[in-house]
Amino acid sequence: MKILFMTFIDILNSLPQRSHHLIDYLKDKYDLTVVFCRYDDLGVLKKQEGTITYIGIPVKFASLFSPMILYKKYVELDSSKYDICIAQGPWAGLTAVELLKSGRISFLAYEDIDYFPAFFEYEDIYERTKNMEKYCIENSDVTFSVNQHLIELRKNMTGITPYYIPNGVNYELFNGKKEKHQGIVIIFSGSLEHWSGVEMPIKALSILRREYDVSMMILGKGKYEHALRKLSRDSKVDDVVHFLGKVKYSDLPLYFNKADIGLCTLFPTELIKYSFPLKAVEYMASGLPVIATDIGDLGKLIKENECGITIKYNVSDFVEKAIDLIENCDKMSIYGQNGREFAKTFDWKELFKKEMGIIFEKLDKRIKYN
Repeated sequence: MKILFMTFIDILNSLPQRSHHLIDYLKDKYDLTVVFCRYDDLGVLKKQEGTITYIGIPVKFASLFSPMILYKKYVELDSSKYDICIAQGPWAGLTAVELLKSGRISFLAYEDIDYFPAFFEYEDIYERTKNMEKYCIENSDVTFSVNQHLIELRKNMTGITPYYIPNGVNYELFNGKKEKHQGIVIIFSGSLEHWSGVEMPIKALSILRREYDVSMMILGKGKYEHALRKLSRDSKVDDVVHFLGKVKYSDLPLYFNKADIGLCTLFPTELIKYSFPLKAVEYMASGLPVIATDIGDLGKLIKENECGITIKYNVSDFVEKAIDLIENCDKMSIYGQNGREFAKTFDWKELFKKEMGIIFEKLDKRIKYN
């Protein structure tokens, strides 16, 4: 069975995310080729690594809005035919649809991992991206969405109901033992952008510190880091807000095990409504109660499974709910235990096993009726 995985994500230069976990799942089971975009000036990459063939195609991100750009570059590098293509995001999806139409792939599964129009401020780019997503879903054999709100959006947009395969966690990696430490440590892991919502808990920290020994670890990098560092200085909490930079995925549990509360206080936007943050499930698997903005799937899941607290995106609500946790160790412990149990259902292996099962079921039906 030959499988082609296509993604717009630069596999070599990005933090581990769904793409990397899917590759890990597929690599020992199938003849796998991974095609990805490179956003540097280092040229084409084509290499064999174990059972995987990697093809990295240099592109400028803006050029991906011209539908045939990636397709033309790819077909010059690989003439193989594939039984299944899994395409992630609309830019890779457009290329995959062309491969399907030309007979280079027999079956196309589209992974709908975000509402990508919401990344863009300009209306014309927003609309173009929206139409690209619609085209990919309408021309794929099956679509998988990471968020229930996203599924409803796609159903209204296309008349097609995608299958629900959310983002997950390497449960075994994160299911470690907590380390004893002084005070209460809250932690954030991820990209430091405005939508990450880290600004609000930093502001709240100056209030919490009046009564409680609370500190904060921030793992990750991003364009908003400079502003967050300035905010922590201006709020006079820079001595207890620790910016630890980009951390290897395998080392994340070392930091999570030193923390008490995981932060997922994302800024409430259209983008966040349709997302499914990996960090939240990783916190849960580590036994951390989660403080999250009450928006989208995440807020609902946390409330239904009692694995943390949800807040309105404002400092006063954060402070009130955080104090309730800090002063109630039993509640923190119960939320942490519930989170560990709930996170088991999000193990990447089980999620991708389900996804591939749906793909093969549909592929078998096609073969049977043809």
